[in-house]
Formats: sequence, structure tokens, C-alpha cells
Amino acid sequence: MRTVFVTGVSRGLGAALFEQVVAAGDRVVGIGRSFTGAQDDLALQEPARVALLTANLSDPSTLPTPEQLRAACAPDGEVVLIHNAGQVTPVGPVGALPADELATSITVNLTAPMLLTNAFLAAAAGRTARVLFISSGAAGRTIENWSAYSAAKRGGEFFMEILAAENAHREPPLTVASVNPGVMDTDMQAALRDAEFPARDRYVGLHERGELPDPGTVAERIIREHLTSE
Repeated sequence: MRTVFVTGVSRGLGAALFEQVVAAGDRVVGIGRSFTGAQDDLALQEPARVALLTANLSDPSTLPTPEQLRAACAPDGEVVLIHNAGQVTPVGPVGALPADELATSITVNLTAPMLLTNAFLAAAAGRTARVLFISSGAAGRTIENWSAYSAAKRGGEFFMEILAAENAHREPPLTVASVNPGVMDTDMQAALRDAEFPARDRYVGLHERGELPDPGTVAERIIREHLTSE
């Protein structure tokens, strides 16, 4: 049975990925600060298929160890890590960003994925493995007032490139991908509509015109393109 770890599963894209991995018959392990009531119930009712690991990605000391990740895996099968958790705040010009919010953004969006990937690779020794980093179009273009989020996502993508290069000849294989999910109707988009930055009107317009796809549609595409067996 394949084991799929997903961070940030309580809402948005993470919740949709969690649901669809369960529906596909894989074992899913959610990692995050909190979980939905339905996720808690599933973990109690079907412990062989669902597990939840509590961790605050803004506090690296709470992240699971290689031993904890290994213990959460099914006995055999591919192991997958999906870095979904992220936060777009703080939004604002450099020089006016609250220092604590800036530090938290870098920790959640970059440091935690790096540390968790490091632990995951140790846990996945000897098994076919896959790492997906949910990135953003912001990693590849300049969006004023998004410096923290954009820089962290760009750093995450480069980390994944190096990870892939280091494991190009790994046996069993390791597959690595950075995925730009595109815009979707999530709390992150709602936060952007309430923020002040030069490109804000674009995001307001997408919402007003009903052009934001739901997270379930995006999750289905990600799973089809990156987790479906060839």
C-alpha cells in the first residue's frame, strides 16, 4: 500500500488532497497543527489507512523525526511526501514587514519543507519515494509586496532541483517535482483580496467573475499528473 504524507490538511488544497488520497485507497498521513472532525474520525475508525501527526510548521522542534515518519508508513509500497502547507502573509513592502511575521513565513514556506524532506529521505531509505513541493507562480515572477512568500517558494523550488540531482541514480528511484497549482478558491485567496498590493485588483476580479477553481478540481489534477502510475 502506498503511503502519502500531506502537510496542511485542515482546509483548502490540503483537505482536498487528503480526501482524494483516501478515496484512491492509499494510506494517508496528515501533518499539521489541526485537523477536521472528519479526519479525526477517520483516523480512529481506519487506523490502517489514515494517521495524523500533530506538528506546527512554524516551530521546527515539533516536526516529526525520521523514526516517527517511518513508523507511520505502511509496511511496504511507495512513500510520498506532499509539501502543501504554506502562508502568503506578510504582504507589504520590504522595510514595513513585521519581523516576527517575516520569520514565520520563511519557516513555514521554506525551512519546514527542507527539514521535513531531510527527515523523510532518511525514513524512506530502501523504498521507492516521491516528493511534491506545492509551489506558486510567484516563485517565477516579481510581485510587489510578496517578497517573503515569493522568495521562500523560489528557494523551495531550487532545493527540490538539488534534491532531484542528488538522487538522479537512486535505487529504488526518488521522483521530485515542484508543482504550481495555479489560483483557486481558498482562504489564501481571501487573504490576498483583503491585503494591499499593486496587483490586488487581479485577484479580486478573478473572484468576482467566478474564475477561481475549487480546491477539489486542482487536487484531482495534481494527483492525476503526479501520483497516478504510468
